[in-house]
Amino acid sequence: MPKKPPARKRSVALEKYHAKRDFTKTREPTTGRRSKDRRLFVVQEHHARSHHFDFRLEMDGTLASWAVPKGIPEDPEEKRLAVHVEDHPIGYADFEGNIPEGNYGAGHVAIWDRGTWEPLHRNWRKEYEQGKLEFALNGSRLAGAYVLVRMKEEPNWLMRKIVKEGLPLPDLEKETPGFISPQLAKVVPAVPAGKEWLHEIKLDGYRLIAVRKKKEVRLFTRTGLDWTDRFGPLAKDLSKLPGGDFILDGEAVVHDGKGRTRFGALQEALKTAEGKGIVFVAFDILHADGVNLRPLPLVERLKHLEKLIPGDTGVVRRSNTWPGPDGPALFKEACKLGLEGIISKRAGGRYHAGLRRDWVKSKSRPRQEFVICGYTPPKGSCPAFGALVLGSFDGGKLIPRGKVGTGFTDGRRRELLQRMKPLAKDKPPFLFPEKHVTWIRPELVAEIEFAELTADGSIRQGSFISLREDKAAVDVHLDAIQKATADAGDLNIMNITITHPERVVFPDDGITKLEVARFYERVGKLMLPYVRNRPLAILRAPDSIGGQVFFQKSFKTHVPDHVHTKTLEDGTEIFYVKDLKGIISLAQFGMVEIHPWGAAFPNLDKPDQIIWDLDPDSAVPWKETLGAAFLLRDFLAERGLETMVKTSGGKGLHVILPLKRVHGWDVIKPFSKAVAGAIAEFNPKRFVVTASKQKRSGKIYIDWLRNGKGATCVVPWGLRARATAPVSTPVNWDDLADVAQTGFHINEPFSLPEDWKGIKPQSVTKKHMAEFGL
Repeated sequence: MPKKPPARKRSVALEKYHAKRDFTKTREPTTGRRSKDRRLFVVQEHHARSHHFDFRLEMDGTLASWAVPKGIPEDPEEKRLAVHVEDHPIGYADFEGNIPEGNYGAGHVAIWDRGTWEPLHRNWRKEYEQGKLEFALNGSRLAGAYVLVRMKEEPNWLMRKIVKEGLPLPDLEKETPGFISPQLAKVVPAVPAGKEWLHEIKLDGYRLIAVRKKKEVRLFTRTGLDWTDRFGPLAKDLSKLPGGDFILDGEAVVHDGKGRTRFGALQEALKTAEGKGIVFVAFDILHADGVNLRPLPLVERLKHLEKLIPGDTGVVRRSNTWPGPDGPALFKEACKLGLEGIISKRAGGRYHAGLRRDWVKSKSRPRQEFVICGYTPPKGSCPAFGALVLGSFDGGKLIPRGKVGTGFTDGRRRELLQRMKPLAKDKPPFLFPEKHVTWIRPELVAEIEFAELTADGSIRQGSFISLREDKAAVDVHLDAIQKATADAGDLNIMNITITHPERVVFPDDGITKLEVARFYERVGKLMLPYVRNRPLAILRAPDSIGGQVFFQKSFKTHVPDHVHTKTLEDGTEIFYVKDLKGIISLAQFGMVEIHPWGAAFPNLDKPDQIIWDLDPDSAVPWKETLGAAFLLRDFLAERGLETMVKTSGGKGLHVILPLKRVHGWDVIKPFSKAVAGAIAEFNPKRFVVTASKQKRSGKIYIDWLRNGKGATCVVPWGLRARATAPVSTPVNWDDLADVAQTGFHINEPFSLPEDWKGIKPQSVTKKHMAEFGL
């Protein structure tokens, strides 16, 4: 029995908390002192049996607590399940550390955010008892209004962020001014138009953080490089602003004759000592007169900025903003005038370093940074080199993005070649490199304008703009690739309407519903032979993978367009697609994953493949999983059976044997089990063929159960509903050893491997069966 806390009166509200814990074995607090002036809140990241976040509000002497599996929502469009758990003592708000194994909640606890909260209604206690609580948070990460709503019954609640005006402002702290990493904006496919947004014109220059301390101004790039000397005249102009210390976020730009900012013109101006034509456009203020302004809502920060810089002209000027409903019209005008696009920001958002979903950008044309990975030989009269070979870092590795051979002057080509020659290296940085390329260390960053991303993940119609010296190569990731639209309404793919295209399906990665649909459009031709005319199961995430997620195997009503249904002889209701439109239609319906049967019409009783799923325990090294795949391949090859391999999109691999439609499930399923058993016998300490999780610890589970009628497996090139948006990707056996455990992700290039092109269906013969006594 767990021991009671030593010699103390136990609060009734904390009885459940104390009953679950032995305080001689865990350092978790038993009590805590109530806050005097304000109610506190805390969010703790908890690496327990399942990773989650614990959200706690100080309420009448204890911490009312919820477990939030997918994290606290920061977008009003997101809804998160919040499981109401036992009240915790006030002292728990300071708790960090490990809860020992064998104890309730065993695992590591770390404070993710903390601050104060205020209810938004006087009768909040009564509303809370009835199952609803609206409140405002003031934390270092979280700020704004939220609501908790109880579902039909305890313990499940829903939590989401809400838009409220007139929230109480946080207390501001004093600080010494210094460099602040800037807040970044994510590319979105549609301009947000809600009243909670503000919009401004996207500028084409160098992002700078201007810090004035004791009348001296220093200018820093977004990565913290001190470029004060490079922008000396601008620093002098900024030092003349009235008032005391400040930190400004803005952009150094040069305007052309039509008022458009041009990065090339800025670079030319920087070559002159006086920097003629360079102006500083400030769009945010982060500090003023010794006070940190970043916790304030954007609209409040802009009031401070207007006091410091009242005008939108001159060498130092303030950026103009437009209210939320004007966003779509502003974007259309930006496209018409040949501008880059617009930036949209939540009016009530705080300032946070790094990429945040409350700052987004809509581009009138695709344009972004790429890493220069090599160059091809010159052709014809072209001097220095032919084209640059580009890449970007995605999923923790460098991904090829094609080549760019236009946009250079002859002088720029020679200048670039001199920059690249000292970086030469022998080994290519890609898993599948091109030939006849001089490879270089991936250190230089180039800004490229292009038309679109092709099916194999390469840019099309690319044009070189310039080198970017203000961004490190490792920070170069692929932005959303589709052209932004002027409104947040519906979009069409293959004449299929995609509603709510801006909805974020992968919250941790900011991947939208439209990006999911575009992905399936991009890989559809590769995928279709493994989907067409097969009964399907799909995993749907109508809101996001952080919300309600479920499998669906039939449609009784509201069948999506281009999706077909059928009732089988045994009464099973199924659905299937005949073409790519069917796949896109399912994506519109909220599909993230596709899992087809191992057989297709007209004969669902005769499978055309066998799949062995190698599913390693988390403690198994990746090399052992690779070794298991090669062992299974060689075992079958010795018996004249040729296989293919793909990543699972998780931590495992799928080995696939294509079949002639000869045998039924009654033959194929026992054969797949027998092969799995034979592999396991090679090393029982390493392999297991039973589904029991207790027996799988430290081993590779050889799952053969996907080979029965009605069983499914994720489709080749199929997306998985997991963080980083991984893809179950076919590879060549010869390339498998070079595949990282992180696998492949949504923005990578995809193509049909040679192994998958020429392989022919095979038969499991009587000789094969006899070997296993079948």
